[in-house]
Amino acid sequence: MDQYFKQYLVEKGFAISTAGDYGSFIEKKFKLYLHELSLSAESFDNEQLMQYIRYRKGQSIQAKTINLELKKIGYYLEFKGLPNVAENVRLKGVQRTVPHDLFTQKQLDEIYQKFPESRNHWTHENTLKTYHIILGLKIYQGLQTCELVKLEINHLQLGKGQIYVPSTKRTNKRILALKPFQILPLHEYLLTERKALSDEIEGPYLFHKKRLGRGMPRIKKMINRYGPRLKNMAQIRASVITNWLQHYNLREVQYMAGHKYVSSTERYRTDNLEDLQKELEKYHPLK
Repeated sequence: MDQYFKQYLVEKGFAISTAGDYGSFIEKKFKLYLHELSLSAESFDNEQLMQYIRYRKGQSIQAKTINLELKKIGYYLEFKGLPNVAENVRLKGVQRTVPHDLFTQKQLDEIYQKFPESRNHWTHENTLKTYHIILGLKIYQGLQTCELVKLEINHLQLGKGQIYVPSTKRTNKRILALKPFQILPLHEYLLTERKALSDEIEGPYLFHKKRLGRGMPRIKKMINRYGPRLKNMAQIRASVITNWLQHYNLREVQYMAGHKYVSSTERYRTDNLEDLQKELEKYHPLK
């Protein structure tokens, strides 16, 4: 067994027994499968992943078991520093999230512009402004809540019209441009709401973590008053990345989205979505 792979998993927080189980699968099953087909992990791509799914389905292996195997393969590919083509592929029961019901950039602009109108009598004006800033960072920089939580005051580079986004377990760090209309509200936020919360916020964080967590469902609920199509906030990020791909090349969007692997970005390409959906429909409804 590759002890380095086992050590890699333990360092990521896996129990020693689980790491051993993952390593055993890779050595005794996955590598054997690759060897029999004269393949290598380095050449393992989306088509070969689907071929593996077909192979295991042909052996009448349950979807739950195949999903666990895909998870193990994904960690092994990450360990090898290879594109994790198995990262988001799951069979029925834990389905792969395929971008769908997306918003155009014009529709995203309208969501942002109409947001202040969603205020009701119990929404404080400063809270509304803070929510609007957060929504803007999601719509125009594609930030996830786990990234918003990590933002610090010094990550704002308002003079340059930029924002530094720190890395998370799943995304890379990056510097993104701010829209001109985002700069003044952010500056005012620092002087008002953020200053008023300075005693409550532990550390130099830009937003109050607990308020941010409570705020996300409230922001969605406020948007739904005029935008019922919004099912979840991840729908916004998927739309942002898909729209970026219409104006920037794949590697540029990979950087902007913070994706560690270009394969994560590729699945948002509109010319691939229809083929991907058809492929998943063929293999994920396992009975």
